[in-house]
Amino acid sequence: MPGRAARGVAPRRLLADRRVRRVLLALVASGAADGFLPVALSFAVLRVTGSAGRLGIVLACQGTVGLLLTLAGGLAGDRFSRGRVVTVSLVVRMMAATVLAATLISGSASFDLLLALAAVYGSADGLFGPVSSALLPEVVPHEQLAPANAVVGGSASSVRIAAPAIAGTIVAVLGPGSAFVLQAVVLAVAAGCLATARLCPASTTRAAEPGLLRQLKAGWAEFARLRWLRLLTAQWAAFSLVVLAPLAVLGPAIALRNLGGAPAWGLINSCLALGAVGGQVVGGRIRPPARPALIIACLVPVMTGEALALGLGAPLAIVAPATAVSGLAIGSQAVLLPTAVQTSVTPGALARVTAIDLLGSEGGQPIGYALAGPIGTTVGAHTLLAAGAIGMVIASSGFAFLRPLRTEIRRT
Repeated sequence: MPGRAARGVAPRRLLADRRVRRVLLALVASGAADGFLPVALSFAVLRVTGSAGRLGIVLACQGTVGLLLTLAGGLAGDRFSRGRVVTVSLVVRMMAATVLAATLISGSASFDLLLALAAVYGSADGLFGPVSSALLPEVVPHEQLAPANAVVGGSASSVRIAAPAIAGTIVAVLGPGSAFVLQAVVLAVAAGCLATARLCPASTTRAAEPGLLRQLKAGWAEFARLRWLRLLTAQWAAFSLVVLAPLAVLGPAIALRNLGGAPAWGLINSCLALGAVGGQVVGGRIRPPARPALIIACLVPVMTGEALALGLGAPLAIVAPATAVSGLAIGSQAVLLPTAVQTSVTPGALARVTAIDLLGSEGGQPIGYALAGPIGTTVGAHTLLAAGAIGMVIASSGFAFLRPLRTEIRRT
């Protein structure tokens, strides 16, 4: 079984390269910092404003700005040094977290300030997403992309197990400002690792088109060529709108009211990360499937477990394992989808295709953020979460039978 042996040693071979180690450490540290955000930002807004509706506005602002800059990130990643673009993103996020920490600790934070800083953080995140995904193939051999994605995803999810729980404890004991202090430190570590990785400058084979418009057209043509990716993008757009966005807005409010506050929400997010680790370990160890799109489409109904449990008013003892099951599906998808895209897309267009996918799949999320608070107030937070989860399960059951998802994906 030589194939199995090769896959078994791939992670050790990856970590033997100094550049790969630093890139992986930077990406994992960035994931750890992101693990603090759902708890720290949500309870910062709730503490300052006391309103789930205003939390939705802050998250909508952050998401909208991030999406608007996603295409800019894709263009930058295919035109300039991807390492430098990602480093700039990390530094801007670190600065935003530092200001958040200072204003929250000093008691000078206001809703308008939180809104503005969320926009700054979101803009940097918009640059980070597509470029960081396209960065990995620059330092990892083509045949080791699946293990590399599993190492990054699994390691990031491993630290995210602890990050939300730590953030919840810090928020409960010291306040959200102290949680942002730690987040800023972690982002500084990530930026330092990437800055010292000595990555190659922008390749002359990338972004050969002379104008930005032609670059966008070329990226869109590459995205449109992959019918399975277009369908998965549409499915995730619906999932983001009716499940993820309401969950992000109403979940902390339900935890604060019924489950024990910030520590409970931190535990729930840790369970999500714990499940994701398991999914990423499995995804990295199996041979890449010939029909990953079909598997990814079938995983989406499983991802609704957390929203369904919260929507049905389940106790924390039920919500936690249901969230872990959702994380298991999300973790598997986090290995299967990037690997399928990275091995199906022309390398010079990878950042643009990733940006278009992110823009399409998360385009409805800011709308969901903005609407979740008012709708949740009208129909009830539990009702909205349960209805969204059940509706997504029903819609995805038929979605998986579409022909493009069932065809074998050709590798470039």
